[in-house]
Amino acid sequence: MVAFGTLGWAYSGVRGDSAYLRQRAAPALVDLADARASLLIAQGEAERNLDEGRAAELSGLSERYRTRIARATQSLNQVTRSGALTVAEEQELRVVSALVVDYTGWIGRAQGHATDPVLRDAELTYARSMLCSQTVAATVRNPYPACPAATGSAATSIVDRVTGLEGRLRERLADRAAWGPGAIAASVVAALALALLAAGLWRTVAFLRSRFRIRLSVPLALAALPLLAVPFLTADALLALHAQHETVPVADTLAERTSPRTETVAEERPFAGPEPEAIETLQARIDTGLEDGRLAFLDGVAPFVFPTGLATAALIAGALHAYRREYLAVTRPGATA
Repeated sequence: MVAFGTLGWAYSGVRGDSAYLRQRAAPALVDLADARASLLIAQGEAERNLDEGRAAELSGLSERYRTRIARATQSLNQVTRSGALTVAEEQELRVVSALVVDYTGWIGRAQGHATDPVLRDAELTYARSMLCSQTVAATVRNPYPACPAATGSAATSIVDRVTGLEGRLRERLADRAAWGPGAIAASVVAALALALLAAGLWRTVAFLRSRFRIRLSVPLALAALPLLAVPFLTADALLALHAQHETVPVADTLAERTSPRTETVAEERPFAGPEPEAIETLQARIDTGLEDGRLAFLDGVAPFVFPTGLATAALIAGALHAYRREYLAVTRPGATA
Protein backbone atom coordinates (compact mmCIF):
# COMPACT_ATOMS: atom_id res chain seq x y z
CA MET A 1 0.00 0.00 0.00
CA VAL A 2 2.84 2.37 0.84
CA ALA A 3 4.60 1.51 -2.43
CA PHE A 4 1.62 2.14 -4.68
CA GLY A 5 0.40 5.09 -2.61
CA THR A 6 3.63 7.05 -2.96
CA LEU A 7 4.07 5.93 -6.57
CA GLY A 8 0.53 7.00 -7.41
CA TRP A 9 1.00 10.38 -5.72
CA ALA A 10 4.28 11.12 -7.52
CA TYR A 11 3.04 9.83 -10.88
CA SER A 12 -0.23 11.76 -10.65
CA GLY A 13 1.74 14.91 -9.86
CA VAL A 14 3.98 14.54 -12.90
CA ARG A 15 1.05 13.74 -15.18
CA GLY A 16 -0.96 16.63 -13.71
CA ASP A 17 1.89 19.06 -14.31
CA SER A 18 2.16 17.96 -17.96
CA ALA A 19 -1.59 18.40 -18.42
CA TYR A 20 -1.44 21.88 -16.84
CA LEU A 21 1.41 22.94 -19.11
CA ARG A 22 -0.15 21.44 -22.26
CA GLN A 23 -3.75 22.57 -21.72
CA ARG A 24 -3.45 25.82 -19.73
CA ALA A 25 -0.11 27.51 -19.18
CA ALA A 26 1.46 27.06 -22.63
CA PRO A 27 -1.67 28.11 -24.62
CA ALA A 28 -2.09 31.15 -22.36
CA LEU A 29 1.54 32.19 -22.91
CA VAL A 30 1.12 31.80 -26.67
CA ASP A 31 -2.04 33.92 -26.67
CA LEU A 32 -0.45 36.65 -24.52
CA ALA A 33 2.56 36.84 -26.84
CA ASP A 34 0.27 36.94 -29.86
CA ALA A 35 -1.87 39.70 -28.34
CA ARG A 36 1.19 41.78 -27.51
CA ALA A 37 2.71 41.42 -30.99
CA SER A 38 -0.63 42.01 -32.74
CA LEU A 39 -1.25 45.26 -30.87
CA LEU A 40 2.22 46.57 -31.69
CA ILE A 41 1.75 45.68 -35.35
CA ALA A 42 -1.64 47.40 -35.32
CA GLN A 43 -0.04 50.52 -33.83
CA GLY A 44 2.56 50.61 -36.61
CA GLU A 45 -0.13 50.15 -39.25
CA ALA A 46 -2.24 52.95 -37.75
CA GLU A 47 0.71 55.35 -37.78
CA ARG A 48 1.57 54.51 -41.38
CA ASN A 49 -2.03 54.84 -42.53
CA LEU A 50 -2.71 58.09 -40.69
CA ASP A 51 0.42 59.68 -42.12
CA GLU A 52 -1.43 59.55 -45.45
CA GLY A 53 -3.92 62.13 -44.24
CA ARG A 54 -7.12 62.37 -46.30
CA ALA A 55 -6.54 58.96 -47.90
CA ALA A 56 -6.79 57.33 -44.48
CA GLU A 57 -9.89 59.35 -43.63
CA LEU A 58 -11.65 58.20 -46.79
CA SER A 59 -10.49 54.59 -47.14
CA GLY A 60 -10.06 53.76 -43.46
CA LEU A 61 -7.26 51.90 -41.79
CA SER A 62 -5.64 48.91 -43.47
CA GLU A 63 -6.86 45.34 -43.41
CA ARG A 64 -3.79 44.36 -41.40
CA TYR A 65 -4.75 46.85 -38.67
CA ARG A 66 -8.30 45.49 -38.42
CA THR A 67 -7.11 41.89 -38.51
CA ARG A 68 -4.49 42.42 -35.82
CA ILE A 69 -6.88 44.24 -33.48
CA ALA A 70 -9.43 41.43 -33.87
CA ARG A 71 -6.68 38.85 -33.32
CA ALA A 72 -5.44 40.58 -30.17
CA THR A 73 -8.97 40.75 -28.76
CA GLN A 74 -9.55 37.08 -29.51
CA SER A 75 -6.23 36.07 -27.94
CA LEU A 76 -7.01 37.97 -24.73
CA ASN A 77 -10.43 36.30 -24.54
CA GLN A 78 -8.79 32.88 -24.96
CA VAL A 79 -6.41 33.61 -22.11
CA THR A 80 -9.38 34.47 -19.89
CA ARG A 81 -10.99 31.10 -20.71
CA SER A 82 -7.76 29.10 -20.40
CA GLY A 83 -7.98 28.61 -16.64
CA ALA A 84 -4.26 29.37 -16.28
CA LEU A 85 -4.71 32.65 -14.39
CA THR A 86 -5.49 33.36 -10.77
CA VAL A 87 -8.51 35.46 -9.82
CA ALA A 88 -6.34 38.57 -9.45
CA GLU A 89 -4.71 37.94 -12.81
CA GLU A 90 -8.09 37.52 -14.48
CA GLN A 91 -9.09 40.91 -13.10
CA GLU A 92 -5.86 42.36 -14.47
CA LEU A 93 -6.63 40.84 -17.86
CA ARG A 94 -10.09 42.40 -17.84
CA VAL A 95 -8.41 45.76 -17.29
CA VAL A 96 -6.17 45.04 -20.29
CA SER A 97 -9.19 44.18 -22.44
CA ALA A 98 -10.90 47.41 -21.41
CA LEU A 99 -7.76 49.39 -22.23
CA VAL A 100 -7.63 47.77 -25.69
CA VAL A 101 -11.19 48.92 -26.35
CA ASP A 102 -10.28 52.44 -25.20
CA TYR A 103 -7.11 52.30 -27.29
CA THR A 104 -8.98 51.44 -30.48
CA GLY A 105 -11.37 54.30 -29.70
CA TRP A 106 -8.51 56.80 -29.68
CA ILE A 107 -7.17 55.36 -32.94
CA GLY A 108 -10.66 55.86 -34.40
CA ARG A 109 -10.67 59.47 -33.24
CA ALA A 110 -7.28 60.02 -34.85
CA GLN A 111 -8.64 58.56 -38.08
CA GLY A 112 -11.58 60.96 -37.91
CA HIS A 113 -9.11 63.87 -37.70
CA ALA A 114 -6.75 62.50 -40.32
CA THR A 115 -6.66 65.83 -42.18
CA ASP A 116 -5.94 67.82 -39.01
CA PRO A 117 -2.28 67.10 -38.16
CA VAL A 118 -2.47 68.67 -34.70
CA LEU A 119 -5.50 66.72 -33.43
CA ARG A 120 -4.48 63.56 -35.27
CA ASP A 121 -0.98 63.51 -33.79
CA ALA A 122 -2.25 64.34 -30.29
CA GLU A 123 -4.79 61.50 -30.35
CA LEU A 124 -2.31 59.10 -31.91
CA THR A 125 0.28 59.99 -29.26
CA TYR A 126 -2.23 59.37 -26.50
CA ALA A 127 -3.17 56.00 -28.00
CA ARG A 128 0.52 55.10 -28.22
CA SER A 129 1.01 56.02 -24.55
CA MET A 130 -1.85 53.67 -23.62
CA LEU A 131 -0.08 50.88 -25.47
CA CYS A 132 3.52 51.53 -24.37
CA SER A 133 5.04 53.33 -21.40
CA GLN A 134 8.30 53.77 -23.32
CA THR A 135 7.85 54.21 -27.04
CA VAL A 136 10.40 53.46 -29.73
CA ALA A 137 10.27 55.37 -33.01
CA ALA A 138 9.52 53.38 -36.14
CA THR A 139 12.16 53.22 -38.87
CA VAL A 140 12.18 52.14 -42.49
CA ARG A 141 13.89 48.86 -41.58
CA ASN A 142 11.66 48.27 -38.57
CA PRO A 143 8.22 49.82 -39.04
CA TYR A 144 6.76 47.83 -36.14
CA PRO A 145 9.13 48.37 -33.21
CA ALA A 146 8.61 46.64 -29.88
CA CYS A 147 8.54 48.75 -26.77
CA PRO A 148 10.32 47.90 -23.51
CA ALA A 149 7.98 47.10 -20.64
CA ALA A 150 8.03 49.12 -17.45
CA THR A 151 7.88 47.46 -14.04
CA GLY A 152 6.54 48.34 -10.62
CA SER A 153 4.20 51.29 -10.17
CA ALA A 154 5.11 52.59 -13.64
CA ALA A 155 3.68 49.48 -15.34
CA THR A 156 0.34 50.96 -16.41
CA SER A 157 0.26 50.49 -20.18
CA ILE A 158 -1.20 47.55 -22.08
CA VAL A 159 2.20 46.07 -22.96
CA ASP A 160 3.39 46.50 -19.35
CA ARG A 161 0.41 44.58 -17.99
CA VAL A 162 0.60 41.82 -20.60
CA THR A 163 4.34 41.41 -19.96
CA GLY A 164 3.68 41.18 -16.21
CA LEU A 165 1.11 38.43 -16.76
CA GLU A 166 3.59 36.59 -18.98
CA GLY A 167 6.23 36.78 -16.26
CA ARG A 168 3.97 35.33 -13.57
CA LEU A 169 2.80 32.55 -15.89
CA ARG A 170 6.39 31.66 -16.75
CA GLU A 171 7.25 31.43 -13.06
CA ARG A 172 4.39 29.02 -12.45
CA LEU A 173 5.32 27.01 -15.51
CA ALA A 174 8.93 26.71 -14.29
CA ASP A 175 7.73 25.68 -10.81
CA ARG A 176 5.47 22.97 -12.20
CA ALA A 177 8.24 21.69 -14.48
CA ALA A 178 10.76 21.39 -11.62
CA TRP A 179 11.18 18.39 -9.32
CA GLY A 180 9.90 19.41 -5.90
CA PRO A 181 11.23 17.92 -2.64
CA GLY A 182 7.91 16.15 -2.06
CA ALA A 183 8.01 14.41 -5.44
CA ILE A 184 11.64 13.38 -4.93
CA ALA A 185 10.91 11.96 -1.46
CA ALA A 186 7.83 10.12 -2.74
CA SER A 187 9.80 8.64 -5.64
CA VAL A 188 12.52 7.36 -3.31
CA VAL A 189 10.00 5.87 -0.88
CA ALA A 190 8.06 4.27 -3.74
CA ALA A 191 11.22 2.74 -5.23
CA LEU A 192 12.31 1.28 -1.88
CA ALA A 193 8.83 0.02 -1.03
CA LEU A 194 8.37 -1.59 -4.44
CA ALA A 195 11.77 -3.29 -4.15
CA LEU A 196 10.83 -4.65 -0.71
CA LEU A 197 7.44 -5.76 -2.03
CA ALA A 198 9.02 -7.63 -4.94
CA ALA A 199 11.61 -9.24 -2.66
CA GLY A 200 8.93 -10.22 -0.17
CA LEU A 201 6.76 -11.82 -2.84
CA TRP A 202 9.75 -13.74 -4.19
CA ARG A 203 10.70 -15.09 -0.76
CA THR A 204 7.09 -15.99 -0.01
CA VAL A 205 6.76 -17.94 -3.25
CA ALA A 206 10.05 -19.75 -2.49
CA PHE A 207 8.80 -20.60 1.02
CA LEU A 208 5.51 -21.97 -0.32
CA ARG A 209 7.35 -24.11 -2.84
CA SER A 210 9.68 -25.62 -0.24
CA ARG A 211 7.11 -26.20 2.54
CA PHE A 212 3.82 -26.75 0.71
CA ARG A 213 5.11 -27.92 -2.68
CA ILE A 214 3.05 -25.09 -4.26
CA ARG A 215 4.69 -24.25 -7.57
CA LEU A 216 2.31 -21.40 -8.44
CA SER A 217 0.29 -19.38 -5.98
CA VAL A 218 -2.53 -17.85 -7.99
CA PRO A 219 -3.35 -15.05 -5.49
CA LEU A 220 0.31 -14.00 -5.18
CA ALA A 221 0.77 -14.22 -8.95
CA LEU A 222 -2.19 -11.90 -9.41
CA ALA A 223 -0.77 -9.58 -6.75
CA ALA A 224 2.54 -9.44 -8.63
CA LEU A 225 0.93 -8.44 -11.95
CA PRO A 226 0.70 -4.70 -11.07
CA LEU A 227 4.49 -4.71 -10.62
CA LEU A 228 4.80 -5.27 -14.37
CA ALA A 229 3.30 -1.81 -14.92
CA VAL A 230 5.95 -0.04 -12.81
CA PRO A 231 8.61 0.17 -15.59
CA PHE A 232 6.03 1.67 -17.96
CA LEU A 233 4.87 4.21 -15.37
CA THR A 234 8.48 5.13 -14.65
CA ALA A 235 9.32 5.57 -18.33
CA ASP A 236 6.20 7.68 -18.84
CA ALA A 237 7.06 9.90 -15.87
CA LEU A 238 10.65 10.41 -17.09
CA LEU A 239 9.41 11.32 -20.59
CA ALA A 240 6.97 13.81 -19.10
CA LEU A 241 9.63 15.40 -16.88
CA HIS A 242 12.03 15.75 -19.80
CA ALA A 243 9.32 17.38 -21.92
CA GLN A 244 8.43 19.76 -19.09
CA HIS A 245 12.06 20.82 -18.65
CA GLU A 246 12.41 21.38 -22.41
CA THR A 247 9.32 23.60 -22.37
CA VAL A 248 10.79 26.16 -19.95
CA PRO A 249 13.43 27.72 -22.29
CA VAL A 250 10.92 27.73 -25.18
CA ALA A 251 8.44 29.60 -22.97
CA ASP A 252 11.18 32.10 -22.09
CA THR A 253 11.89 32.63 -25.79
CA LEU A 254 8.18 33.08 -26.42
CA ALA A 255 7.98 35.92 -23.91
CA GLU A 256 11.38 37.57 -24.45
CA ARG A 257 12.45 37.03 -28.06
CA THR A 258 9.23 37.26 -30.10
CA SER A 259 8.68 40.62 -31.79
CA PRO A 260 6.30 42.38 -34.19
CA ARG A 261 9.02 42.43 -36.82
CA THR A 262 9.45 38.64 -36.70
CA GLU A 263 5.68 38.15 -36.91
CA THR A 264 5.32 40.40 -39.95
CA VAL A 265 8.21 38.64 -41.71
CA ALA A 266 6.59 35.27 -41.03
CA GLU A 267 3.26 36.63 -42.26
CA GLU A 268 4.67 38.15 -45.44
CA ARG A 269 6.87 35.15 -46.33
CA PRO A 270 4.78 32.08 -45.51
CA PHE A 271 6.72 29.82 -47.89
CA ALA A 272 10.23 30.95 -46.92
CA GLY A 273 10.50 28.42 -44.10
CA PRO A 274 9.54 28.78 -40.43
CA GLU A 275 11.01 31.68 -38.49
CA PRO A 276 12.69 30.11 -35.44
CA GLU A 277 11.45 32.88 -33.13
CA ALA A 278 7.97 33.25 -34.61
CA ILE A 279 5.10 32.60 -32.21
CA GLU A 280 3.62 29.87 -34.39
CA THR A 281 6.97 28.05 -34.56
CA LEU A 282 7.49 28.22 -30.81
CA GLN A 283 3.93 27.07 -30.19
CA ALA A 284 4.51 24.06 -32.41
CA ARG A 285 7.70 23.21 -30.50
CA ILE A 286 5.89 23.33 -27.16
CA ASP A 287 2.90 21.32 -28.40
CA THR A 288 5.06 18.68 -30.07
CA GLY A 289 7.38 18.36 -27.06
CA LEU A 290 4.57 17.95 -24.53
CA GLU A 291 2.63 15.64 -26.83
CA ASP A 292 5.64 13.39 -27.33
CA GLY A 293 6.52 13.51 -23.64
CA ARG A 294 4.14 10.76 -22.60
CA LEU A 295 3.04 7.21 -23.37
CA ALA A 296 -0.41 7.78 -24.82
CA PHE A 297 -1.75 4.37 -23.80
CA LEU A 298 -1.26 5.34 -20.14
CA ASP A 299 -3.59 8.34 -20.35
CA GLY A 300 -6.12 8.11 -17.54
CA VAL A 301 -4.16 5.50 -15.57
CA ALA A 302 -2.89 7.79 -12.79
CA PRO A 303 -6.10 7.81 -10.66
CA PHE A 304 -6.10 3.99 -10.55
CA VAL A 305 -2.55 3.47 -9.26
CA PHE A 306 -3.40 3.85 -5.56
CA PRO A 307 -6.67 1.81 -5.70
CA THR A 308 -4.69 -0.92 -7.46
CA GLY A 309 -2.22 -0.84 -4.57
CA LEU A 310 -5.06 -1.21 -2.05
CA ALA A 311 -6.48 -4.16 -3.95
CA THR A 312 -3.02 -5.75 -4.18
CA ALA A 313 -2.42 -5.29 -0.45
CA ALA A 314 -5.80 -6.84 0.37
CA LEU A 315 -5.12 -9.79 -1.95
CA ILE A 316 -1.68 -10.42 -0.43
CA ALA A 317 -3.02 -10.14 3.12
CA GLY A 318 -5.81 -12.58 2.39
CA ALA A 319 -3.49 -15.09 0.71
CA LEU A 320 -0.88 -14.93 3.49
CA HIS A 321 -3.56 -15.35 6.15
CA ALA A 322 -4.90 -18.46 4.42
CA TYR A 323 -1.41 -19.93 4.02
CA ARG A 324 -0.63 -19.19 7.68
CA ARG A 325 -3.69 -21.13 8.82
CA GLU A 326 -2.62 -24.10 6.69
CA TYR A 327 0.94 -23.89 8.01
CA LEU A 328 -0.25 -23.81 11.63
CA ALA A 329 -2.56 -26.74 10.98
CA VAL A 330 0.29 -28.80 9.52
CA THR A 331 2.82 -27.96 12.23
CA ARG A 332 0.43 -28.35 15.18
CA PRO A 333 1.38 -31.21 17.50
CA GLY A 334 -0.68 -34.30 16.70
CA ALA A 335 -1.31 -33.25 13.05
CA THR A 336 -1.03 -36.09 10.58
CA ALA A 337 1.60 -35.96 7.90
